[in-house]
Amino acid sequence: MSICVLCEKPSQARDIANVLGARQRQEGFIEGNGYLVTWCLGHLLELAPPEHYQPNLQPWRLEVLPVIPQAWAVLPNKKTSQQLTVIKKLLKQVNHVIIATDADREGDVIGREVLDFCHYQGKIERLWLSALDDQSIKQALKDIKPNSFSINLYQAGLGRQRADWLVGMTCTMAATVQFSKGNGVLSVGRVQSPTLKLIVDRDFVIENFKSQDYYDLLITVTHPMGNFQAKWQVPETLADEEGHCRHRNHVEAVLLTVKDKPVQVINYSEQEKTQKPPLGLSLSVLQKLCSSKFGFTAKKTLEIAQSLYETHKATTYPRTDCQYLPSSQFSDVSTIFKHLSNKNKEYVDLIAKCNVSFTSPIWNDKKITAHHAIIPTLNDSVVISKLSDDEKKLYDLVCRTYIAQFLGDYYYLQKEVELSVESEHFKAGSHTSKSVGWKLALTNADDDEQLESLGDITIPTLAIDESLLCQDAIIQGKQTKPLSRFTEGTLITAMKNIASVIDDVALKKILRESAGIGTEATRANIIETLIHREYIERKGKQLISTTKGRELIRLLPSHVTNPALTANWESKLDEIAQGKYALEDFMTAQVDLLREMLHEITAQSSSVTASKTSEYHCTKCKSALFRRNGKFGYFWGCSGYPECKEVYKDNKGKPILNNEQYACHNCKEGFLQLRSSKKGKFWGCSTYPACQTIVNDKRGKPEAWRKKDA
Repeated sequence: MSICVLCEKPSQARDIANVLGARQRQEGFIEGNGYLVTWCLGHLLELAPPEHYQPNLQPWRLEVLPVIPQAWAVLPNKKTSQQLTVIKKLLKQVNHVIIATDADREGDVIGREVLDFCHYQGKIERLWLSALDDQSIKQALKDIKPNSFSINLYQAGLGRQRADWLVGMTCTMAATVQFSKGNGVLSVGRVQSPTLKLIVDRDFVIENFKSQDYYDLLITVTHPMGNFQAKWQVPETLADEEGHCRHRNHVEAVLLTVKDKPVQVINYSEQEKTQKPPLGLSLSVLQKLCSSKFGFTAKKTLEIAQSLYETHKATTYPRTDCQYLPSSQFSDVSTIFKHLSNKNKEYVDLIAKCNVSFTSPIWNDKKITAHHAIIPTLNDSVVISKLSDDEKKLYDLVCRTYIAQFLGDYYYLQKEVELSVESEHFKAGSHTSKSVGWKLALTNADDDEQLESLGDITIPTLAIDESLLCQDAIIQGKQTKPLSRFTEGTLITAMKNIASVIDDVALKKILRESAGIGTEATRANIIETLIHREYIERKGKQLISTTKGRELIRLLPSHVTNPALTANWESKLDEIAQGKYALEDFMTAQVDLLREMLHEITAQSSSVTASKTSEYHCTKCKSALFRRNGKFGYFWGCSGYPECKEVYKDNKGKPILNNEQYACHNCKEGFLQLRSSKKGKFWGCSTYPACQTIVNDKRGKPEAWRKKDA
């Protein structure tokens, strides 16, 4: 009897089937050599909606909340139901299944929920993969895991999934009823809402920041081996809370005191320091780098990384939260270097300078999670010329980060000096590169901040009590600056490091260990959801909260917006994964918490305003119109909904009101839009180029054309 191998996606199935010797392509699976290799297309099943448990739920009302399932139900995803039918038939033919979905909590849920739904009772084994090249698949097949290896991980995954459903569904319905007042659905979520609060809080600090003038004093010190500058150290009696002097007259008085006066060296040190190579790339680190270097959104970075992994087999699993490599892969270094040298001539000189026996901090078995850091694979079929320009950029970053691990530490000489001039204190510092090391591969690394803060001057070798001269002094007027707005890269970092905003020591520790809120795979989607819901908007690289988002955060209870909820969950989910805590006990606790959240939401009585005041009004009820992003693109909806259900088509950010709409009588589908050309204005069909109808403009209306019926 054949063995069924259940994968997460078709590309993964093709790679595994190839190694297993299964070659016969069938509808929804690959067959051969005693194996039936099939795939799930992500989640084939989804938790049933609230209406499944509460038939009289519509319209949403506070009195019918919360909705708490007594027995959890899952329903087939309509878009992928055909593939689920294929898997059902295959499972009836076998008594041995190998789960080969992604090696993480979500991967276990995707595979095992299908087996449970189909009431499969046979033998189960787990294939634990971190890369899809042939060598990695063969090694994983040799080390195949028993069912017990990840069964508790599945229970933890169910706990996360169900608890998110409880909080998200009930709080969304409650917030919409209580706050929306016709402005549409107000989406609430365990990760989404604390992330929005991060942005709102940052924007509030920036917009309420008041810039202050302050002044620095720099002196030029003479020395036979070269002059250098030193900075005045503001005494506590003259300094503000940030150590600045805000009064120019005080600085001017010091300038007159020290200029052309003797300078005494009161302290001098020089020390050779090292900087280790940066750790490997997790998805969030990659997203941050690609945001700052290439301007990629988090979603775009994930899509490119996924393509390099699935389509080109050029890099390892991208949705990893780990920046380390297992010591077992150290033996692959020479082979990977040979592979990279053959693929790109630019790497040849770099690799020639590498020491393959050098051990950087990236090698740490104790730090390995479900997956290791993203690195290049040994796939010989990778063709660089077939990569898109963006794929080349990301692949190059992955390769250079790997090569950097073997170029040695960066060495530099750091000098620091303290000076005294007429009882006023000055300091200067410098660094001089001694050995470039890993920076040969990563010339634009973000790790230079520490070194750059030392300045770009060069200090000569000095001796304590040495006497010098203050040749010149200048005053620099400056202004304090607020924090920067979040970009996608810095927001993802803030989500990972959200423990910093938690006061509770125990919860702070949990959030650090669980890498904050969200996962490597979901953070990009969280950002896109916040944009889609009009809680935040992109302005260039910046992410800025809207009035709608700010008002929602003001009204939501702290239980919903506080990342401590995630910390508590992760602590318990980790216990479930270890078999130390029962899923049923976890869900009971979440129901109690949900009732408390619901009580706090219903205690509020204000409303969430739209993101901006609308200049357009409904032609039927005269209420304000607001632009929405729906399943088929942007449209304009009436704020009087649900009493008024009028909707209007969108034309470049403006609603096409019914009394301004002209039907195209040629194609019968589009409507005429006023356009401009070098020859003047004209009316063209909205379905262009499918319909190329053109009508002359006559005082702002299409000539000889009747209006579309409203």
